[in-house]
Amino acid sequence: MRTILLALAAIVALTAMSQKHALRATKYHPGMGGAGWVTASGDRIDNGKLKNYEIRWVAMSPDMFSNYGFRLGDTIEVTCDNVPKLNGRWIVKDKMGRRMRKRIDFLLPRGDNYGFTHANVTIEKANNKPQKTEKDQ
Repeated sequence: MRTILLALAAIVALTAMSQKHALRATKYHPGMGGAGWVTASGDRIDNGKLKNYEIRWVAMSPDMFSNYGFRLGDTIEVTCDNVPKLNGRWIVKDKMGRRMRKRIDFLLPRGDNYGFTHANVTIEKANNKPQKTEKDQ
């Protein structure tokens, strides 16, 4: 019985990993509007690294955790046609408010050069390859 349960858990994990999700994307900045300097994962936001685009962190709406199996610390692959700078790997470090659904929030420095307020993105869980920074892309 235990073997069957482990096999089912592995199938569910692999299925969730290959799923693509279309989400509404926004951006947020630390230290304002309820967004502090520490994320839900317990990681402190280094403003210097954020300004240099060395960290690529996102917050997700609660339904992405409960319905689709995302967890804090997951690496995701983002695709966005109209804001190419969002493309690539991001790490899930924060959770959005409980009323949000099918949303993702990109942590960006104030005065960012991404040039968007709202966008539509597609995400999927990435495999465990190292994260690339904007400088590497």
